[in-house]
Amino acid sequence: MGRVGYLYDSVKDQIRWHKLSVKHYTKLISNIGQVMALRDEDYEKERVKQMKVSNIDTQNSLLSLFGG
Repeated sequence: MGRVGYLYDSVKDQIRWHKLSVKHYTKLISNIGQVMALRDEDYEKERVKQMKVSNIDTQNSLLSLFGG
């Protein structure tokens, strides 16, 4: 088992110990771990990119509701 397999099993063990659903929380916790492991520069780039996507989605939703 490699590093990824070890981390995956560790995450599943922690979820089980806290009596949570492994199926429901494993992907969420893995995604949080990936974000937390980013360098500061990479984190800022991703944050800005996500904010732009969110704004575009909001604009599109409002346009579809109220028309352009």
